[in-house]
Amino acid sequence: MSYQEKQNIVNIFSGLLVTIIYALMVYQRHQQGQFDLTDDFQTWGRIFLVFIGISVAVRIVIQIIFHIINAIATREEDVPLEDERDQLIKLKATRNSYYAFTSGFVLSVLGLALGMPVHWIFIAFVAFGLIAEILDNGSQIYYYRKGI
Repeated sequence: MSYQEKQNIVNIFSGLLVTIIYALMVYQRHQQGQFDLTDDFQTWGRIFLVFIGISVAVRIVIQIIFHIINAIATREEDVPLEDERDQLIKLKATRNSYYAFTSGFVLSVLGLALGMPVHWIFIAFVAFGLIAEILDNGSQIYYYRKGI
C-alpha cells in the first residue's frame, strides 16, 4: 500500500472519529437540557466554531502520529514528493467532494424551502461535509489504485 493510500485511510478514520465523538457529545448535552438546538442559532454557531477548532487540532496530532508510525514501520524518513500525477488525483478527488457537498447544500436548502425545521440544515451541513471528506479521500484511494 502506498504512502498516499495510507494517509487517505488515516484521514477517513480521523474524520469519522472526530465527527462522531463530537456529535455524540453535543447530542448528550442537548438531551440533558444544557442547551436547546432547535431554534438557537447562536449556540449552533458556537458548536460549529468549537468543532472546527477541535477537528483541526486533533487531525494535526493524528497526522503527526501517523508520520511517526509510518517512518518507524517503513524506515523511510522522507515523505514522497508530490508529482503531476498526485496533483491530478487530488484535483479529481476534490472535484468529487465539491459535487457531494454542493448537492448536500442544495438538498438542505430545498428541505428548508419545503418546511423542514431550521436545525436540520445544520445537521445536514455536518453530514454532507463528512460525506464529502470521505468521498475525497476515497476517490484518491480509488485513483491511486486505478492509476490515472
